[in-house]
Amino acid sequence: MQRSVVVVAGVSLAIVALVAAGAVGAAVGFALGSRIPAPTARGERWVAGEGPDKIALVRLLGPISQEGGGLLPFGPAVSARRVVELLERARRDAAVKAVILELNTPGGSVVGSARIHGEVLRLRRAGKPVVVLMTEVAASGGYYVATAADRIVADPSTLTGSIGVLVVLPNLQEFNRRIGVRTVVFKSGRFKDMGNPDRPVTPEEEAIFRALVREAYERFVGVVAQGRRMDRARVLQLADGRIYTGTQAHRLGLVDALGSLDDAVALARELARLPRARLVEYTGGGWLEALASLRFPWPGGQVPSVDQPFSLQYLMVP
Repeated sequence: MQRSVVVVAGVSLAIVALVAAGAVGAAVGFALGSRIPAPTARGERWVAGEGPDKIALVRLLGPISQEGGGLLPFGPAVSARRVVELLERARRDAAVKAVILELNTPGGSVVGSARIHGEVLRLRRAGKPVVVLMTEVAASGGYYVATAADRIVADPSTLTGSIGVLVVLPNLQEFNRRIGVRTVVFKSGRFKDMGNPDRPVTPEEEAIFRALVREAYERFVGVVAQGRRMDRARVLQLADGRIYTGTQAHRLGLVDALGSLDDAVALARELARLPRARLVEYTGGGWLEALASLRFPWPGGQVPSVDQPFSLQYLMVP
């Protein structure tokens, strides 16, 4: 009998505790009200703000390559294709009224940089303002991408600029001689094995490489002149490959303002004429996808590849 009373009392206390917890939870929820963000769609993370309209935050972190992967001196490369997919998603999302593209990249692939640049222009043509936020580094191909935006905001200590092009050709001739490796090449034409690391570059090949670099450089200068509404002669004065701090770049007209994420959000709201908006981050595939895409580097940071022995790069080298 006594045991039954104890059990009944315990159950009663548990019920009272549950009812009390529910009441407290309801009161807290009522008090917080609109400050609790609405659920976000899959692949989005709520960052700040409220309201039906959204500002999408897309991050470009790391060296730029076409498909990502590759452990480079600056860390694993980011996939230009993936960044373009996120920007396309923002363009198609009717609730997104503006986009902030955060850059922390030394640049990279000429083709990859151009793809992202083109998608930023498409966003603007769709009526969605784009604000670039430069954090630690936004150089070379990173700056190429930034020129497509409506506005560029940089941290005062950002490293940017490095407007230029390079081709890196490893020369393993002496190394191969020491370990006794010889390469025999049968080719259909005298330029078919241009860039062969087992022999010096000939004067004729050097002229061809310089022409490739010059063409990509002229395109880069044109993009800067158009995006920054700057005289081409002025761009040529700045485009000697040197890097600038955010403060220097602002003084030279390469960026529009100095500030942080909060400043970029305020500018995006102003351009989109939004009294309020939710800032949501468009997320990628996560760390497992990044880990699966890594390839370990050759000593010195170069990744040997049979299908891509060299490429044109908008890259700030360390």
